[in-house]
Amino acid sequence: MPETRVYEYFKMSDFYFTGSLREYIEKMWTQNQINDSYFARLVDLYAIAAVIGLRIHRRLPAESTEDPKKRTVQLTQIATLHQTLIPIMKLILLLDDSRGLNAEQRIESAFRNPESKEEYEANMELFNSYVRGGTEFLYQQLVLRTQDEIADTHEDNRINNILALLKNALSTNQDD
Repeated sequence: MPETRVYEYFKMSDFYFTGSLREYIEKMWTQNQINDSYFARLVDLYAIAAVIGLRIHRRLPAESTEDPKKRTVQLTQIATLHQTLIPIMKLILLLDDSRGLNAEQRIESAFRNPESKEEYEANMELFNSYVRGGTEFLYQQLVLRTQDEIADTHEDNRINNILALLKNALSTNQDD
């Protein structure tokens, strides 16, 4: 009897931010520099970006780049958030309609482990596309927003950007 392989989300590989997303990450997060970062850990940004990407319906494909520079969310860190990431994955599999599945098929997909390497990779790519879309949105809202666009006038523009993001409901407009 052939051995059946179990594909478990967030237990198999690192995640890499490359290209422009790597540059965005470097503006929002610096390792071991909590006071200079919007996020304590890169894995926290990874989880939050997935939720935001899903909420605003923004997905981005992986960038093909010759630049070997990357920011890595290590599997060991991803594993620490496994219990947080699994419900986010389930929501994405339930709510995303880009795969052409009906509601029953989406429910089945969300509440079972993938049955093949191809299904696992496709679902992880779907999740990660929302991470990339959410990361771009966070960068636009936290880093690119100018003082002129913000009513609050705190000395630290980062605080102004965080407050502005929290005050405004997330828009589902793709151009935000």
